[in-house]
Amino acid sequence: MKIRNLVIAVSIFSFLSVDAFAQADEANSGSPYSYYGIGSPTQTNTAQEKGMGIIGVSFNDLQSPGLGNPAFWGIGAFTRGSANFGLTNYSITDGQDSGANSLLNVGSFQAVFPVISNKLGLSVALFPETRSNYSANAESSRTLEDGSLLDFGYTKEGTGGLTKFEVGLGYRINKNLSIGYAPSYSFLTQNNKESVTTLNNKSLTDLTTSSVNAKINGTNLSHRFGVLATARKVFGARDIIQVGAAYTLKNEFEAEKKRETVKTLGDTFGSEIQIGATEQETISLPSRLSGGISYFAGPSFSLSVEGMFEDWSNAEYGFDATQEASFSDRFMIGVGTQFNAYNSNSRGFLSNFEYTAGVSYDSGYLNIEGQDIETLWFSAGLGMISPIVRSQSSFDFSVQYGIRGTTDNNLVKENIWAFNLSVNLAELMFFKRKLN
Repeated sequence: MKIRNLVIAVSIFSFLSVDAFAQADEANSGSPYSYYGIGSPTQTNTAQEKGMGIIGVSFNDLQSPGLGNPAFWGIGAFTRGSANFGLTNYSITDGQDSGANSLLNVGSFQAVFPVISNKLGLSVALFPETRSNYSANAESSRTLEDGSLLDFGYTKEGTGGLTKFEVGLGYRINKNLSIGYAPSYSFLTQNNKESVTTLNNKSLTDLTTSSVNAKINGTNLSHRFGVLATARKVFGARDIIQVGAAYTLKNEFEAEKKRETVKTLGDTFGSEIQIGATEQETISLPSRLSGGISYFAGPSFSLSVEGMFEDWSNAEYGFDATQEASFSDRFMIGVGTQFNAYNSNSRGFLSNFEYTAGVSYDSGYLNIEGQDIETLWFSAGLGMISPIVRSQSSFDFSVQYGIRGTTDNNLVKENIWAFNLSVNLAELMFFKRKLN
């Protein structure tokens, strides 16, 4: 009987392809598309930049350190720190069934220290590069060899992704040109679980669940570079044009995958047993080239246009050739604006804030059943500078509405609301005060 149950479980797992997963009727965590590879690429920019719909490679705000371009870090006299948080709500449908879920996440942490004021800066940051966070459930049935009908429920769920700890330098060559370099230590931790539960007998003591847990781990060093060119008084006495670019090298490393199985009968858990030997395969993230231009008409108004390209068609995922074949080159473009009302000499409560708005298009890194998993984002934001006199700290809040995917070919379409918060500290409080 044990052998028969094992054969049934294995055959069901084989039957559940990645396309069948996309048709699951309920998702209880993040995006189901984060199932592919080592998770979906994350947005590590600040709430201010997200409110503008841009990457943050040419827009340099001295009130926040900025991760988009290492060349930013040599510009500034204050120690700056930033912590970013997000809450994302997904409404998901495959054209027949629908579901909703929310994901609360901690984004990036960064601090920039002026080694030489307005000349050389040191950045220390911790941020996610990809995030895998999904859970999908469905029920189905299958006719066995003896003609009996087996009802079962199946679940696929996963967590983890690639995280980077980065230490980099930004150097201001002169008032018109800055450069930067940032090496990072990348570590991958991902857990994927597939479970099948027999539903013919609904008694708790008779329910049988067979699970296969796959744990993937790997580490490597990665590198990125940045450059920022600045021109002043181009069209007016107070305007500034900034052109920025950043390049991240392809990140390739050997990862290990260990598969374990566990069987549960009722409320009795079995022990975890490793299936086969530990696998070792190559995983890689693609190179990334981003660039953009920002125009500051004065202290109150700015306009930015930025884009990014990642050659995902050359990325590798050695543990699953089918998933690797779904990778597709990704490009993104965003246009955004910012209005600093507190620099406009106006009065009133609404003049205490800065306002951002933008729109962006992301082609996505997946092509499934001939369909690009694209996302169209609409963004807006609000920023408030610290009320403390002479303080450069700020708080930024943004909201994004995104439309991702399609219901064609039984795929999943997502309507996404993302709420982002950044706490930015740029204070003399980081330095010991002198007594008069």
